[in-house]
Amino acid sequence: MSSDKLADSKKSLPVIADCNGCGVCCFHMGYPAFILPRAPMTQSQIDADAELVAKIKKDPRLNDDLLAGNPGESYWHALPDALRQQWQAYVDNYTLPKYGDDPATFDGPCIWFDMESRQCQNHEHRPRICRDFETGSAECLQWRDYYRDKISLNPPAAH
Repeated sequence: MSSDKLADSKKSLPVIADCNGCGVCCFHMGYPAFILPRAPMTQSQIDADAELVAKIKKDPRLNDDLLAGNPGESYWHALPDALRQQWQAYVDNYTLPKYGDDPATFDGPCIWFDMESRQCQNHEHRPRICRDFETGSAECLQWRDYYRDKISLNPPAAH
């Protein structure tokens, strides 16, 4: 989005202090995007995987990442077993959409997002990417502008 369009977006949308009544950041996530633990690979394992070799040619830093492994994010390790199992079952049966340039081709709402209340059903267990997304940031305003017809500028009544 150009800076002029973003400036117009900021003018036409109200200043927001919180996410009540919105949730547009969750409209295209599909499922919570946790950084999962990954054991280190050996160089011979990496070399034997043609897909990885092709990716490493595009980004050589990936080789070091694969050799180092990843402990995963702390929020994944703190996730209750029932939620982890629900997440894993969803991901195991997940079909990657045919992405295009239009956000309508993205994953659809996060499985944890309640469209009626416009709130995360498991907010206290959300992954780092959700925690780091800033309310009122340029990205927030871009998504709010894109989904303007699907959000209420007045939060839903508390249940």
